[in-house]
Amino acid sequence: MVKRTIKFTPIAASVALTLGLTACGSDNDRNIPVTPVESFTATGDAQFNIEVTGKAVKGSMKSAVVTVMTLDASGQSVPVAFRSAASAEAESFSEEALSQSAADAAVEASKIAANPEVLTDESGRYSIYLDDDFTGPVYITVKTSAEGDDSFLRCDAYVGCGDYDVAPEEDDVNDGDTAIEFGEWYKTDLELSVVKFVPAVEADTSGVSGSAGDANVEASYKANVTFLTSLVAALLLDSGSSVDEDAIAKASLDTVVQVMGQDAALLLSAIIGDLSNGGAVDLSDVDGEEELTDGILAIAQLSSSIQGLPSIGDVMSSIKAGIKSGQFKGNADASIAAIATMLQTAITNTANVFVAIATGTEDDIKTALEAAFAAKIPAPTAGEIVAFAANSADVAKKAKAAKDKAVKNGAATDASLAAAAVKVKKALEVIGCTGAECTVGDDFYTALAAALTVEVTASQTALTALEMSIETAQSSLADVQAMGGDALTADNAAAFVSAVTLLKNEATTADLTAKADSIFVKSQGYVTAAKALVTQSSDYQQVLDSATSLQTDASVAVTDTAAYDAALAALVAEAEAAITEFDVALAAAKLVAEDTADVADEKKSVADTAEAASTSALANAENAMVDTAANAAEAKELAMTAVTAASDFAAAVDALKIAIEQALVAANAYLELEGEGAQAMIDALTAMQTAAVAQGELASEQFVTAYNLQLAAETAVAKLEVLTFVKATSESLSTMTVLTGTGADAVADAADILADVIDELAEMGNNSGTGTSTRNADWDYAYSLDDLTLMLSNATTGEMINAAASYEGDKLVVAWGATLKGENDVSVELVTAATQTQALTDCVDFAAGTIDATQIDSCLVFTFDGAVTADNVDDAEIIMTETANHVEIMDGDSGFTGMLSITADDATDSGSITLEGVSGDVDFKVMTTYLDSDMEEASALDITVNNAMGYTLSITGNESAGYTGDVMAMYNEMMMSFGTAAKTTNGLSITYIDGDVVDYTDVDLIDSSK
Repeated sequence: MVKRTIKFTPIAASVALTLGLTACGSDNDRNIPVTPVESFTATGDAQFNIEVTGKAVKGSMKSAVVTVMTLDASGQSVPVAFRSAASAEAESFSEEALSQSAADAAVEASKIAANPEVLTDESGRYSIYLDDDFTGPVYITVKTSAEGDDSFLRCDAYVGCGDYDVAPEEDDVNDGDTAIEFGEWYKTDLELSVVKFVPAVEADTSGVSGSAGDANVEASYKANVTFLTSLVAALLLDSGSSVDEDAIAKASLDTVVQVMGQDAALLLSAIIGDLSNGGAVDLSDVDGEEELTDGILAIAQLSSSIQGLPSIGDVMSSIKAGIKSGQFKGNADASIAAIATMLQTAITNTANVFVAIATGTEDDIKTALEAAFAAKIPAPTAGEIVAFAANSADVAKKAKAAKDKAVKNGAATDASLAAAAVKVKKALEVIGCTGAECTVGDDFYTALAAALTVEVTASQTALTALEMSIETAQSSLADVQAMGGDALTADNAAAFVSAVTLLKNEATTADLTAKADSIFVKSQGYVTAAKALVTQSSDYQQVLDSATSLQTDASVAVTDTAAYDAALAALVAEAEAAITEFDVALAAAKLVAEDTADVADEKKSVADTAEAASTSALANAENAMVDTAANAAEAKELAMTAVTAASDFAAAVDALKIAIEQALVAANAYLELEGEGAQAMIDALTAMQTAAVAQGELASEQFVTAYNLQLAAETAVAKLEVLTFVKATSESLSTMTVLTGTGADAVADAADILADVIDELAEMGNNSGTGTSTRNADWDYAYSLDDLTLMLSNATTGEMINAAASYEGDKLVVAWGATLKGENDVSVELVTAATQTQALTDCVDFAAGTIDATQIDSCLVFTFDGAVTADNVDDAEIIMTETANHVEIMDGDSGFTGMLSITADDATDSGSITLEGVSGDVDFKVMTTYLDSDMEEASALDITVNNAMGYTLSITGNESAGYTGDVMAMYNEMMMSFGTAAKTTNGLSITYIDGDVVDYTDVDLIDSSK
């Protein structure tokens, strides 16, 4: 918009004239030629109608200094012109210099020289306006100082933000002690920043503004300044390159994944392309400008957690360094890794406290606060504990009030906030990323697209509802407008004033403009995130199309609400004028008081109805049973209904309180005019207000009770779902050959045959030989005591047993194998190596400890009380027997492949059996230990199924007392009992937590004789 002109000044004209005269003189005139001085002028007009607005929050930054710059092609910050209000008219500039470029630069410098000082308000809010021609990155910093100005930072960390040097005076915010507690203002040095990209503005792109439809605003952009945007800004400035939307999107995604992890990043799908579009929430004072969605709540909790750490600046520097190195959590730099660990503890504490705030009572919050304090300071002094405990009740009260204010302001409902609190707590249990987790891939982008689609759809639904509300409001507006203008007379003037007042009150309560602005700002974030997705793949174009369509529709809603607000303001002015014109102040005040009281009565009726519905729903939920899967599912539905009803009850009471406040304003205005009956109105409304407070407390109590019932029902449903798998696992184990009496008998019978034949051969006294067993007529044998080998075979059944042995110091090592048959065609194979020589070599190494059981097939090791040979083995005493066998068992129903290991300690009459492998689709492990005491044998058995459920059956006991135990499985990341077990004569009986008693027969779990 700069107009360049070149013209001669009076000085230049004089020089030119002198030169002209010189040309007519003689050489003797001694005139010296003078080079003419050419002056250049630049003029320009500028209008500042590009709005950039947002809030600076790390707790709120009040009266903080706002600095505005832009970034050049190398990413360096340079000054830029801006204003603190939108231009109604163009500003004109004119500068003169010795070159055109200098003149142009002087004009730009004049624009910048007129930049105003900008400070944030109490909520940290700021607005600046850029030249209409501006496009590119704008770099905004917001700074509070420990000294020298009136800036303050509000503490929104639940466990506090340190200590004052000098305790402030006690007031509504500070309690007068030296601890900087939740909700208190304090002085500190803190600088946060944001980089926002402003695209070239097309003609009337949106027609909307973040300033409630300011006609002078050509386009508006949200640029919140938070902890995360500061990290993004630092990365962009350090990059040394130009900044555009793609660069901001990449830095935003990298930052969130590094700091919060991929799961949490998905919660931020709505703003993941530009974090400045949301997240500016001070948990100590939620104004409702932003909805407390899962993602926004996650950012708010992260910010709150960081504020509670010793040094915000150090934390930010460490995180930035970690991100630049590719990994914040688990960084090679121990100091950075320590910050990550400290941050994880802090955010876990914050999430735990917030769940208590969203779902519990003040006592629950107090308990959570004290637990968080203990976790923050693992070894607090007695004085610190006493000091925090003394203040924790007040902090709990403040936190509860902040939550109630957030709900009242429309940031969430009780039900939605409770659900979000639990979901965010889960997402933040493990923050950050390590290794490959820090690199997002196609799966992440697919999940991000799905999450973003859900967000866009939800906002479209909300916009549709808002559009209906706007239409209703416009219709009501038209009705009231019809009462004014030419139709306005002395007879209807009071009614007109009352109608306008009711319309204004309803508009204040509905706050349609804020809702429309909120959806529009969200849509801007959706579009940015969707563009980042399309950069990855054109497959996401539909997501971008939907987001763009939503943005277009939302801009219309903003325009409509702005027009509505303007028309309503005109009506208010007309009503005020009518009071004077028709002298109806008293009549209008009376009618307004009566009509607003009627509205309060209507809201009271709605609240009473909601109370009855909530009370009934809660009673149904309290009477529900959770003993079976079907009952638990029904109880969950009833509890969820009660939660919703209690949340609706609370919302109805909030609406009632607002109506009462509006009616009291009207009644007091009527009282000031000495209206008849005004005091009686005030008394009645005051009593109603007291009752509403009690209703609010009841709604809160009912919500907490209902939510706890929902949690209990959800727990029961989840447990009973796991129980279904537990029962199925028990059934599958009970039918496995390896655990049934049939399978056990097959192995035991083979052992009996082997023992009989060895005993028979020993009685013969020969060193070698072949023949047929006299005790087991179907079995032929071939043996050599010199070679320590034995071969048994059964021609009828095809069974065989072979063994090769070696004396190794105090051990006799045996490598053996077998193919056996049991009842009902059960086959059992003790697997051995391809040759006896190789098998024996492996077993010797196993006995020596140079290889483990996973590297052998089937081995048997006897340990004696001293070194043994063939000459003295008969006189030696066995003190330990160990066997580890690669076993394969097959029958008609199931098979087993795995390892069978047995140890027997003769010195203590104790032993153990371990069976580990796969049968069917189940990978399991059986461990049995037994001790033969003077009285009788005592045994313990554990069967563990190697799956995510962690099924474990544990039984201990002896014959006289019986064998009892538990069936355990993994639930909620912990092992819990799903039933009690007892050994029966022919198997096992399990009583499950739902009351079912199931007997499993032909199960031989504990029998050391096998």
